[in-house]
Amino acid sequence: MQNKWVVIDDKKTEARLRLFCFPYAGGGANVYKRWNDYLPDSIELACIELPGRGRRINEPSIRQKDILVGTLKKAIIPYLEEKPFCFFGHSMGALIAYELIQSLNKDEGLLPKYFFPSAHRAPHLPRSTNKKTYDLPDEALIQRLRELDGTPEMILNNTELLNLVLPIMRADLQICETYQFSTENNSIPVPITAFSGLNDKNVSVESMEEWSSLTNRSFELMRMEGDHFFIHQYEQLIVQQIAEKLELSAV
Repeated sequence: MQNKWVVIDDKKTEARLRLFCFPYAGGGANVYKRWNDYLPDSIELACIELPGRGRRINEPSIRQKDILVGTLKKAIIPYLEEKPFCFFGHSMGALIAYELIQSLNKDEGLLPKYFFPSAHRAPHLPRSTNKKTYDLPDEALIQRLRELDGTPEMILNNTELLNLVLPIMRADLQICETYQFSTENNSIPVPITAFSGLNDKNVSVESMEEWSSLTNRSFELMRMEGDHFFIHQYEQLIVQQIAEKLELSAV
């Protein structure tokens, strides 16, 4: 089974669990392409590919959170019914994964065995600023991307590549910057281990600790060296920690 939303490059028919990974703003399934090098045979990696990037570069990006989560849910359910699963999401990916968990729990009675949010404040906390960047003029948006330090200069200095990247970033930033936490959202009966960058200028360790209030199961915060994009510096360590948590919890 394969569809355009879910990318499984290394099929493990004997795996007992699937790890679904959700990309950060502007990212695609290839963000996690090297994770297979570090995962044990018991865990199959499934990467989420959103419209407008990667293998779906010719599709328009989705700019509304509810539409994105609803469409993704329909596409992913067949994979969730096959075997136990868990979610990892970095930055925007953590927000999308959280909303998907809420929707799956409410409408389908499906829950991941574990949730790993990374580099995104707990969603019930307000943004640190009300400023919107998704509708900035191109030059101002490019400067903002430089400040986030997650987009290579080779892209920011290449007009042709920017023409591809900026519409994706605008769509993803709109989802993040217009997000509203629903008061109907309750804590999820899923253990959470969160990952936080100690030098992350955008997401504080304290705001990551607040994920603990959104679960009635166990919670742990892993503090990582590095900035907002520490997942690229410590891929092997993060994957090993995820595998260990799943093994210790007998998932």
